[in-house]
Amino acid sequence: MTLLRAIPLILLLLAPTPLSAASDLPPARSAVTNCLAEPSRNCALAAALMVTADEELAITRVDNLAAVADALAHLGDIERARATVDLAIQAARDIGLSVATEQKLGEIVGILAEVGEAPRAIEIAEGLTDRFRRANALGAIALAQARSGDVSGAQATLDRIGIPLLALKYAVDMSEEIAESGQIDGPTAAALERRLGTVDHRLLRALGYTRLAVLKARQGDVEGARRLRDIAAAERDYILDNAERARYFAGLARAALALGETDAYADAVARARGLALRVNADFDQTIAISDVVAALAAGGRIDEAVALAGRVTDLRAQSRLVTRLAARRAAAAAVVPLARHVLDSINEDQSRFERDRARLAVARALAGVGAVPQAVEVIAAMENDDAQAQALAALAWNLD
Repeated sequence: MTLLRAIPLILLLLAPTPLSAASDLPPARSAVTNCLAEPSRNCALAAALMVTADEELAITRVDNLAAVADALAHLGDIERARATVDLAIQAARDIGLSVATEQKLGEIVGILAEVGEAPRAIEIAEGLTDRFRRANALGAIALAQARSGDVSGAQATLDRIGIPLLALKYAVDMSEEIAESGQIDGPTAAALERRLGTVDHRLLRALGYTRLAVLKARQGDVEGARRLRDIAAAERDYILDNAERARYFAGLARAALALGETDAYADAVARARGLALRVNADFDQTIAISDVVAALAAGGRIDEAVALAGRVTDLRAQSRLVTRLAARRAAAAAVVPLARHVLDSINEDQSRFERDRARLAVARALAGVGAVPQAVEVIAAMENDDAQAQALAALAWNLD
């Protein structure tokens, strides 16, 4: 079935009633406008698909379809999510440029794993020719498996990553996912702890231990949490780079907070904040500040968190920062004020593409923390239909 024939079938399933009233606007534009006036889950997804059906560029169709598939997966509508991600894969293969096709396939496989197709996702990922893209795709699959509760499967996928440092990075990310959800049994936690013990990178090993310490503290295993926190604390004198030390102390702060050690939390988060202020490189600064902002926000220090996040001035870096923070429950309270900071940084001197990329990151972040009215306002300001389609798909998670 071709893409343009399949999309209307999904539309019929999503919207049994007319999508919009009579309008002089093209149907897709009218659907977007009407949905922003009265947002609902069905109209958001249907409008996104209508925009996609009108899109001639395969590479853009991939992004739109992936956004819809991701939304359907999060909503538990697995069958339609599978159908939509299949369309995204088809569109990726239709691009005609091998590099672009591989890039998009690498971005899709995590969603494929979320809808219960992990073996197929792994097969696609392992067929990617670029080893870094292949490693990142496998990492995304492992995180999707961990989110769905298949931690043992996620660990097996991590073993497939051929770049040791990236495998370690995703092991730590997986620890963060598990600590956030708390959904792990004792044997699986022990297996993850053993994996972290083999990590030959002091920062990543320490961060992994602090994440597991948070998990154990939340599960009531105070002794186990303190043991892991103490292992991480022993790395203090061996981590020297400012960006790495900022992340390290932010991790210790989160562990102390979970253990109810207020003085230790205050000391560690102050150290982390001071170190983050000394980081100059944009990429390192964004990562370090996101960890410290999450630690500050987790302790209720929202004003300090937002002020620190405001030190990031580059628009792309701001977009990366708000995206990272929205993915972390501990930082949720900082997302709305930070979103305002990012929007205030948008101006006419930037390209339309740059402006809408920032707006899309902000809209997704706002949708992720349930700030629906603010997200709708941002989507309405977008200048590109496809950016609006992707943002509407993200917003659908929080609509009835």
